[in-house]
Amino acid sequence: MKKHGIKGYKISYDDVEEALQSKNKEELLDLITELAGHYTAVKQFILEKYLLDSGSARKLVDSLLDEIHDVTSEHAWSRSWDDVCYLPDYSHLEEQFGELAKKGCADELLELGEELWDRGNKQLEESSDEGETGSAIGDCLKIVMDAIPQSSLSKPEQLLWAIERKSEDNFDILCNSYFDFMKSGNYSESDWQEVAHILENRLLEMGNGWSRNSFVRSLIQAYEAGGLKERIIPLYEREGYYIQLVDALLKEGRREEAKKSCLVGYEESFRKNGSIVSNMHKRLLEMAEADGQYDLAAAYYCDDFFDEPTAESYVTLRGAAEKTGCWPAVREAALNFLETGHRPDRPEARKADGGDWPLPPTEVAHLYKETSSRRDKFPQLEPLIRIAILEKRLDDAVKFYRLLPKERTWNTWSTHDLCSLDNAVANAISDSHTDIALSIWRSLADLMISYVKPEAYYAAQPYLKSMKSLYARKKRLEEWKALITELRTTHKRKRRLMEVLAALDNA
Repeated sequence: MKKHGIKGYKISYDDVEEALQSKNKEELLDLITELAGHYTAVKQFILEKYLLDSGSARKLVDSLLDEIHDVTSEHAWSRSWDDVCYLPDYSHLEEQFGELAKKGCADELLELGEELWDRGNKQLEESSDEGETGSAIGDCLKIVMDAIPQSSLSKPEQLLWAIERKSEDNFDILCNSYFDFMKSGNYSESDWQEVAHILENRLLEMGNGWSRNSFVRSLIQAYEAGGLKERIIPLYEREGYYIQLVDALLKEGRREEAKKSCLVGYEESFRKNGSIVSNMHKRLLEMAEADGQYDLAAAYYCDDFFDEPTAESYVTLRGAAEKTGCWPAVREAALNFLETGHRPDRPEARKADGGDWPLPPTEVAHLYKETSSRRDKFPQLEPLIRIAILEKRLDDAVKFYRLLPKERTWNTWSTHDLCSLDNAVANAISDSHTDIALSIWRSLADLMISYVKPEAYYAAQPYLKSMKSLYARKKRLEEWKALITELRTTHKRKRRLMEVLAALDNA
């Protein structure tokens, strides 16, 4: 490798080596001293290497603490729209952390890591970059994490150092380095047992929040690694970790306890934590199926459909209800719900309808006081349309499609899903209601073209291609030719669109 020097003279590294070898010790010392005087980086390199080699790491640590203070005081920011940014430079700190690690200075690294952790988190709270600063801090702290086993901390203290930092890691700085540390295999069962004892005491004094949840997860890990697995389920119970509790009980074959915990978790989380309620609902359904209670399972599937009516949940409900022989009645109620919002499975509806609903109430039905828990507008046209297509009731599909608002607002567009409902209708009715299908595709193509973007023109192509294919099947190609002529005349200045239309000639 060669570099250009003064007046274009090419200087190789061999030339530099030859020049240095030509000098004696005193001349080399003078040269290096002169370089250090001219270049701060050279002076810093020489001094830092000397401090490490001479065992004077304290002075280097003090210098790096000052540098941490300076670099964490800088504001990190970036603007993605014009690729302009200012990012603090952590490269020198990372380099020196690495040098300290090579020299076995683990305690010094822990001191530096604690300072960087505290100040780095404050810096990230005030920064507005794209995560680059957090990654840079994390690279430095990975070196610290790797050095912990060589520090003077006891084994349990080493684990607690990492656990405490992770409990405060709101920016995911430690990332994979924490999990690598925990899986290192450096710690015995007795180490983990001591950690578990300390964490148990801390939880007694700790309030709710992110840190508590993090400590609970760490305590579970300590139980597992410390041979204390029998304490995990009681911990789940005390902390209200219903999802994990039910799964653990089921894994141990304690089905009755699992169902009881499921119901408790559902009731305690009702209207407070939708995620837990959804998970408890799923597990109650699965237990009903596993126990052969198909009518109860179908009732839970009804809940799913009424809460989120889609063609997919309709198909699932059909499969469950067919096992009980009551699909016709359930189907009628499901379609009626989509048109009116009436839920026949709610307690009040059962009384009003005279108890004709064929499925039993779910074990959580008493929590619902209203006939319908939804506040959506009815009829629910999209699921009605998709289910009509699914069942090949094409006249109904057209009827419900015509009820959609004439002027729909498209907030954004996507070549994959913006117009999926319209396209699904057109595809389904292309043979039975040809002109309506052609009208739908034409509207979709015009919508895409109206965005006046090359990618939108390509998004219009599948709709136009479908029109051409349908015109050909119906032996109406003259109408297709007239359409293409109209588009070329109307949009002749749109060069990319002309390319799309030309491609259709050969399609």
